[in-house]
Amino acid sequence: MVICNPKEVVMGAVKIIKKESALICKGESQSMLHKKDFKDVFKFSWEHLYREILKFCPGLLSILTAATSETPPNLSNKGLRHILVASAVLLHGRNQLMSLIHYIIGLIMSHGGCTLKTIERLCNIGLSVHPSSINKKLSDWENFLDSEISILKQSWENGSDIKYQLVGDNWDKNILPSYRTSQQQTVSLHLFNLIAVVDRVIPQPDSFVTKAIKTAEEIELTQYIPSVEEQNQLMTEFTFLYATSIIENHPQLNKHFKNVYPVHLDHSCSQYAGTKTCQYPLGLYDCNENKTQEVIRLMKELTNKYVPTKDGEIIEPIFFGGDRLTDERIQCAQTAMSNASSAKERLEGFISKIEDFHRLMNFLEAIFKLTYCTKSSYEQGTVYYYRNILNLRNVKGNVKNSYRAYKMLYYTILDALFMVFFLLHFGLDKIEDELPLPVGFETFTQPAKIRWLNNTCSSILKERFFDSSSDLFSKLREGLGNSDHPENYWISNNKDGRLQCHFCNKTYAYVGSLKSHEKDIHSVHIDVPKGRSTQKSVKTMEDHLYMLFKLVLLHKNLDSAVDMGDGERCVRSAKYELPVYNLTNKTKYMIGSIHLTSLTSGMLPSDQEKRLINNRFINLQGGKNNNMALDEYVEMVNRDSKVACSGHQTKESILSHSKEYPHLINISKHFDSVSEVRKRKGFHHLPSYKEDVNKVTKDLLQMKIFSENVSRELKSKSIAADRNLFDKCLPRLSTMIYRHRPSGPFHRLRNQ
Repeated sequence: MVICNPKEVVMGAVKIIKKESALICKGESQSMLHKKDFKDVFKFSWEHLYREILKFCPGLLSILTAATSETPPNLSNKGLRHILVASAVLLHGRNQLMSLIHYIIGLIMSHGGCTLKTIERLCNIGLSVHPSSINKKLSDWENFLDSEISILKQSWENGSDIKYQLVGDNWDKNILPSYRTSQQQTVSLHLFNLIAVVDRVIPQPDSFVTKAIKTAEEIELTQYIPSVEEQNQLMTEFTFLYATSIIENHPQLNKHFKNVYPVHLDHSCSQYAGTKTCQYPLGLYDCNENKTQEVIRLMKELTNKYVPTKDGEIIEPIFFGGDRLTDERIQCAQTAMSNASSAKERLEGFISKIEDFHRLMNFLEAIFKLTYCTKSSYEQGTVYYYRNILNLRNVKGNVKNSYRAYKMLYYTILDALFMVFFLLHFGLDKIEDELPLPVGFETFTQPAKIRWLNNTCSSILKERFFDSSSDLFSKLREGLGNSDHPENYWISNNKDGRLQCHFCNKTYAYVGSLKSHEKDIHSVHIDVPKGRSTQKSVKTMEDHLYMLFKLVLLHKNLDSAVDMGDGERCVRSAKYELPVYNLTNKTKYMIGSIHLTSLTSGMLPSDQEKRLINNRFINLQGGKNNNMALDEYVEMVNRDSKVACSGHQTKESILSHSKEYPHLINISKHFDSVSEVRKRKGFHHLPSYKEDVNKVTKDLLQMKIFSENVSRELKSKSIAADRNLFDKCLPRLSTMIYRHRPSGPFHRLRNQ
């Protein structure tokens, strides 16, 4: 029988713990808790800390483990993190320099908006460092924001092929006073958030043909709408979308094709689509983009920081992306400085461009204008009817405020129309009916099965989308290409950028001046057809659904192009959006489509054009179908920075700490990653998307709109119903293209 003295055992353990603690707290130990530099914070992981404690302090770890759990915890167990934090707190108490964990806790508290007093209280009980230490640390880190971009700028100046672009958006915030008086009102802040994105696709000289730069006059009006070849390419893209949808929603095809059909539509840059991108948030700038003078000041600052120069001359302009408002404001600033003596002073270090997330949102708004009416809830087959049938209560208000909710509603109806057309193609009227697959289909090879499905989908699209025609834009092309058409009368006599009278030698800079001259002097008045016919015609539900089908399919094509990193498809989509924007009077984004098409139709050098087309995306997690638009990422950075700045309630404090927010956001995200913190998924039961598609499919099949010769009248007068909507888009289009096509890549404001 062994007799032990508990006091002696404890004293022996104390000696062991003292020795272990003294050893790890020495500077020679190179403990990770000693290291608190920028890179050290972002290299932190619980696994590394556990291995270090196990190596230097096995006794301390055993005692804390015994106090925490009956069984040894593993790395994924939250109890082990408790042990490691307790170890760090104890070692920090012995040596104040062992403070990595305390810095991380303090930084996370700062990200959450804790006051300095709260962090100081945590410091006094040993859970954090002092708030002044955190502020000093963050101020020391400010230079790390753009350090990588500064290195890339220098290498760019020395001839490197690795380049970058800037993307920005307005950052608006209302600061509410604790109590409102005539002196204390709501403060509305208008700042500017900026990120830098390194190009993922580097154009190689042998990958493009060097072409002569075109002027605006050399780009024909018909180039702003899709050519027949581009519509053939569209058929390939639509076939992929159709097949993917029908496989997902039809149980029989899902069984045959789920593991056979590709999930990614190959394009010229598919090999880069799954590569993670490098992006660097650059913080907030004191700039209200509604004020041209402030935009000029910002662009001068960014020119000195980020535009590659040599001997004071710009080596190559960089792209500056954003929404249409940002695009316009940069052009205003460049126009305001157009009389300066050098390209740098004229702010020609930037070529502004429109990004794709806001294009998607505004394209859906245009579709919404044509197809959505809250008074149509009683009419079976309308979008608002299905919104109520599916009980989608989050589909409300403006599209820009509920974009994803509206998008899913429209995609549900689109997938249901896919199903209806597919079933009718085989003469079926129920989802449960067996599809008449070819004889011996089970023995087909995978390529043969895919070929059969693609051919079936193509034949359906040829009939339902392209109306059995080779050119859906034939009437639009005829109007834009015919100089004798009434729409082109006023712009047909273009002489060196001026408009000449049809009856004398006078020239004018503006269409309005020419109209007045010919009316007053020559008594000429040209009647241009109106946008909408004054004759009353019966709208049918069939025409409305065909129009809805075409528009939403075009939107989904752009959406999937962004997901798959297909820049060429994104740029081509602008030609399909342009007529719709013209019809729905969305002038701002119509101008954006004109500019994007101009820049990618020969107005830029070949290498810049390729960079503009192929580097339109950000990929945060890898994977060919996980890309997002650049401006969508800026929206995410805006949202995160508004959370990080919640502890600052004045413009001065927000601006003084603005360069800290990206670091706080990145630290919190890194900590969430190493600690396996997952986002809250909510409490509501969301209905299955497949069930919604099936519900709409069955409803459309019961209506028998597409399978009977009897037309059903559309009673909602505010909803459009044009089977080929593009035939109605010609009025004003040629004049708008002529007025807004840019004369160069920099000064792109309209020509009256």
